[in-house]
Amino acid sequence: MRAAAWKARAALLYSVGGWTALFGMMYYTRQGGGGDDAPENENDPQTNQVPHKEVYTSETPLGFQVRTEIIYKDVQPPITRLLRRVVSFFDSSGNPPSEK
Repeated sequence: MRAAAWKARAALLYSVGGWTALFGMMYYTRQGGGGDDAPENENDPQTNQVPHKEVYTSETPLGFQVRTEIIYKDVQPPITRLLRRVVSFFDSSGNPPSEK
């Protein structure tokens, strides 16, 4: 009986600590903490990607020219950036997470 109570307390303490660390990190990154992120973003190849552009030109039966430009941008959702930042804390090689 005492072992079950001890396990329950340990599990509760472990889960509270884990969730506190996760939400603390999310709050910290949303508030702009962590200093200047410019050097990290300059070296990140996904941040510096040039958008892919496709141009189509067609002519209508009345003689008008129609030009269509499609621009593809690789935009990362915020959760991906957060997960990359979390992985970078545990990465011992010192490389940015996007170079894996």
